[in-house]
Amino acid sequence: MDNFKVIARSKKNGSTKSLLNQGLVPGIIYGKDTDPTQIAFENKVIQKLMHSGGFYSKIINLDINGKKEQVLPKQLQYHPVTDKLIHFDFLRVQENTKVTVEVEVEFLNRDICPGLKKGGVLNLVRRLVELNCNANKIPEKLEFDLTNSEIGDAVKISNINLPEGVKPTISDRDFVVATLAPPTVEVEAKTEEADADKADVDKADADKADVKDNPDDKKEGSSEEKSKEK
Repeated sequence: MDNFKVIARSKKNGSTKSLLNQGLVPGIIYGKDTDPTQIAFENKVIQKLMHSGGFYSKIINLDINGKKEQVLPKQLQYHPVTDKLIHFDFLRVQENTKVTVEVEVEFLNRDICPGLKKGGVLNLVRRLVELNCNANKIPEKLEFDLTNSEIGDAVKISNINLPEGVKPTISDRDFVVATLAPPTVEVEAKTEEADADKADVDKADADKADVKDNPDDKKEGSSEEKSKEK
């Protein structure tokens, strides 16, 4: 795993605005029974980490002026007008650090899933599952194999294999992560088409009824025009 070099922050480094102008983002590392450490991270590097996926569930190895630290991203702060990153909070990872993280669920073998091949739709109830575990045992992702899944099936948390020591924060029920729903687009399209046809028929019937109820309209109009001419 890469070690990312950061600098220990002090008054010598200047104000927060000065650091931001230099392409650095100020932040803090904190942890249980340890003193907080103020640091500054190169903006382009932290941006790359942020957009690489799973940012809040990945341990980052830092090199702070030669001292090694393991941290877990906890919070990012943005400028209210420009939306630029202006501060971050990292949690110091120690041997027995317990954390709560959200981990993505990946569904395997969609291309051969029987339910999907029949036109079913994978409805994701939870894209992320919140877990409690030791910081050193955070799974990169959770996986579920759709090879035998049919329309009407529900994927529950009990159907997903969790690493040892990793538990969902919701512990009072076997919650649903995804369902394989029947197709709906075709049915909706047919319903809309039927409604449109019915509207056309109703309009045509209304026009006929109007003509039937007023058969002399045109005649009266013609008589009035002839009277005017005279």
